[in-house]
Amino acid sequence: MNSFKNKRSFASISLAFVILVCLSISQCALAEASDDTKLSIFISNGDNHWLAQRMAVDSKESIEAAFEFMKDVGVKRVYWRGIEEIAWIEYQKERRESVQYYPFWQWIRQIYKTIDPDKIAVDAAHKNGIEIWGVANIMDWGVSADFGCGDFYPHQAEAVFRVEHPEWVPVDKYGVRKQGGPIELAYPEARKMLVDMHVKYAKASGYDGMTTLTYTEQFSMRNEDEFGFNEPIVKEYRRRYGVDICKEPFHKYYWHRLRGEYLTEFFRDVRQKLNKAGIKLGVFINPFDKHYTQKWPHGGEYRFNTAGPIFMDIETWIDEGIFDEFEVWGASGRQLATVDELLYMTEGTPIEVIPFTSQPRSQIWSSARKRGFHIMQSQAEEYRMLDNCLDDQPLSALKGQEKVMQMKVLSQIILGKTSAKFEDVAPLAKHDNLIMRRLALGALAKIGDVNAVPIIEEALFDSENGVRCAAAMALKEVHGPDSAARIFEAVDRCKYGIHPLAEAAHLGLSTMVQAKKGLIIKTVKSHPNPTVRKVAIRLAVGNVIDDVGIWAYGNITDKDMIEMLKDAVLNDSSPDVGKYAAFGLGYVENDSEVVEVLIKATEKENPMVSDTAARALGMIAARNEESINPLRPKMLAALEKLFAKLGDGCKRADAEWGYRPVGNALVAMGEEGQAILKKFMNQKEDFKLAEQAWKSLYIRQRPHPFWPVTEEENAEAFKKRPEWVRKVHEQRQFKLD
Repeated sequence: MNSFKNKRSFASISLAFVILVCLSISQCALAEASDDTKLSIFISNGDNHWLAQRMAVDSKESIEAAFEFMKDVGVKRVYWRGIEEIAWIEYQKERRESVQYYPFWQWIRQIYKTIDPDKIAVDAAHKNGIEIWGVANIMDWGVSADFGCGDFYPHQAEAVFRVEHPEWVPVDKYGVRKQGGPIELAYPEARKMLVDMHVKYAKASGYDGMTTLTYTEQFSMRNEDEFGFNEPIVKEYRRRYGVDICKEPFHKYYWHRLRGEYLTEFFRDVRQKLNKAGIKLGVFINPFDKHYTQKWPHGGEYRFNTAGPIFMDIETWIDEGIFDEFEVWGASGRQLATVDELLYMTEGTPIEVIPFTSQPRSQIWSSARKRGFHIMQSQAEEYRMLDNCLDDQPLSALKGQEKVMQMKVLSQIILGKTSAKFEDVAPLAKHDNLIMRRLALGALAKIGDVNAVPIIEEALFDSENGVRCAAAMALKEVHGPDSAARIFEAVDRCKYGIHPLAEAAHLGLSTMVQAKKGLIIKTVKSHPNPTVRKVAIRLAVGNVIDDVGIWAYGNITDKDMIEMLKDAVLNDSSPDVGKYAAFGLGYVENDSEVVEVLIKATEKENPMVSDTAARALGMIAARNEESINPLRPKMLAALEKLFAKLGDGCKRADAEWGYRPVGNALVAMGEEGQAILKKFMNQKEDFKLAEQAWKSLYIRQRPHPFWPVTEEENAEAFKKRPEWVRKVHEQRQFKLD
C-alpha cells in the first residue's frame, strides 16, 4: 500500500534530533496563522458540563451559539466528546453516596432528557459549514465502589456491563484485583458489544467521523503491568509460547502485543461498519510512545498507561488503512517528535496527522499550517479560543458592528491585554448573544468597578445556565454587601443545572467567607434547601485555590465555624452536608470535643457520615496530637466496631467500599490500629472481614491518586494474604465459572 515499512528506522534514528529541536523552539512566540490553517477545536462535553468556566453547551441555544462562534473564529472542524457522554448516560450506573459526583450525573441526565445535545451539535456544525467528529473513549467504563473518586469514597459510577460480566474486567495474575476503566477486548462478545455501541452512536447523530481516546481516568493500578491476566489471554499465551503468565516468568512485550491484537480486531470491525455509513475513523496517540495507549497525569506528571500495557500496532493500522487520521495528544516537547515520525510513516497515504495543542498558532506548527494540516486546539474557554484564533483589536471595536470583534476585545480585557472602563463593557452584559453576555461578565470582573455589581447579580438569574455560572464566578472579583445572599438565592431558585451553578457559586463565594461568616453559618443551620446548605458548608470546610475548581483544605480554627460543623455532623438531615461537616472536623486540631463528636458520628446510620467521621478520626490520629492521646482508646473502639459491621452478610449501603475509609483510619492509628486489622485478618469465621483487613494493611489505597508499588512489592503483599482466604476465594471463583 505504501513504503512506510522502509521508514520505521527513520523515527528512531532521528528521534534525538527532533526532541532537541522541539525543546529549543517550544517557547517560541506565536506566529500569524496562514490562510491555509485548518483549525479544529476539541470540546470535552463532560468537562464542559462539569466546569462552569468552560464554554456552555448545555442547551439548544448555547450549543447553536457555540457553533456560530466557532465558525466566526475560523474553526473548520470540531471534535465533540458526545459519544463518550451518551455512553455514560445509557450504560453507567452512578452511586448516590459519591457526594462530589452524583449531582453532576443528575445534571447531564437532565440535559439528555430535555434535549438531544449531540444531534443539535451536528446540525449546528453543518449549518455553519463545520465538520464534526464524535469523540469516544473505549477504555473508561468506571470501577467498583471501593476505589475512591475525588476526595472521597465510593467511586462515582460503573458500567452495567462490567457488573453483569465480571469476567470482562481486566484482572491481576492472582485473580483478586480488578482494573478500573477498560473491559478486556480478548472476549469476542465484549468486543462486539463495544463495536456495536460506538457505531450506533456515530450513525445516530450523523457525525462526519469518530475518534477515540485510549486512556482511563480510573486510578486503580499499582503498576502498569498489574492487569490483563484474563483467561483468554493466559490460554493464548500458553498456546503460543508454552508459558503460564500467571505463574512463570514471561516476555512482557509479547504479552503487550497479544493484548494489542484484540485492540486491532476491535478497530477493524469498527472501520468496516463505519465505512458503510461513510463515517471516518481516528484515534488519539500517546506522544511519549506511539505504540502504547495514552498516559494520564497523576499529580500533573504523566506516569502511567492507565488503560494498561496494550500495544498499538500502528504499522499494521497504516498498512491496512484502518484509520483516516491519528491525533497526537499534547503534554510535552515529545509531541512534536511523534507528529514528525507519524508524518513520515504515513507519507503517500490519505491518513492525516493532527497535533492536539493549547497553542495552535505557535511557530512550532508553522510547517503543518503551510501544508494545510488540521491543528486541534485544546482550549475550552471562549476568551482563550479568541486569544488563540484572532489578532488583537482596538478598544473601539467594542462599539463596532462586528460581533466577533467585540468578543475579541472582551477577551483581551479578561486576559489583561486591554484596559477598559465599566461603561465600555456594561451594555454588552445584556446582549442577546449568551457568549457575549458571558464574556462581558468576565470583563466586568476584571475591571473591578463596583458599579458592575447590580448587573452581575441580575445575571445570576439569566435564562441560560452558562450565563448564571459566569455571573457567580464574576462575583469572586467584584461584589457588594448582598452578593453572597444573592448567590445562595440563585442556587435555591435553580431547578436544573444545580451542579455547575453550585461549583460556580463556590468560586464566587470563596473571597467572601470571612466577611459573610454569619450568613454562611445561618445558611447551614436553617436553610430548607439541602443543596444550598451543602454549598455553604463546603465554604467552611475548604476553599477554592484556582479557577478549575481545585480545593485546598487546611486547619480550621474559627470557633463559630467549628460549632456549626459539629452540629451539622450530628443533626443535619442531609447526608451530603453531614459528610462535608465530618470531613472538615478532621482539620480541627487539638480539640477533644471534636473527637467526641466524630466518635459519636461513626454510629450514624448513613455511611456517608459514619465513614467520613472515621476518616476524620484517622486524619486526627495521624497528627499524633498530645492533647488527643487520652481519647485514643475510644477512637480505636469506635473504628473497630464500625469495621466489624462490614463483613459477610453486610447489608449497609457501604458494603462494597466502607472498609476503605475505615481501614485507612485504623492504619493511621499506628500499631494499635493495625493490630486490630491483623486480628480481623487472621480470624477464620468471616471471609469478607479478613480479605478487607488484608487489603487495608497491604494493598493500600487513597481516595483518588495511585499508590504505586513495584511488582516485587506487590508480590510481597500477596504473600501476606491469609491462606484460608485464598482458598475460599478460589472455591468461589470455581463455583462462578
